[in-house]
Amino acid sequence: MFWFIYFLSSVLMSFFIARLSKEYYLPLFTLLLVFFVTPTPIDPQGLNYAPSFFTFLFNIIFQEDFTARALRPLFLTLPLTVIFFLLHKFFKRKLF
Repeated sequence: MFWFIYFLSSVLMSFFIARLSKEYYLPLFTLLLVFFVTPTPIDPQGLNYAPSFFTFLFNIIFQEDFTARALRPLFLTLPLTVIFFLLHKFFKRKLF
């Protein structure tokens, strides 16, 4: 239930932030949604997941843990999202 509510609020927040730019709405919406929704394990052995960026901020502020372990999934998903978006734009321009 928590992830469903979090996902809906992330979609709404990404939608409202992306609406500020009419020219770059779709790429901005996609990047923000990936940024907000990418999960990471809270602890290395556990099965509990939390949003990657907010887990990183929590670790820095409250636990004083300056590792980028929580950002690893984001380092994978953000470049892949940009690559897929650029490929989509390229093929759309060439084929249609």
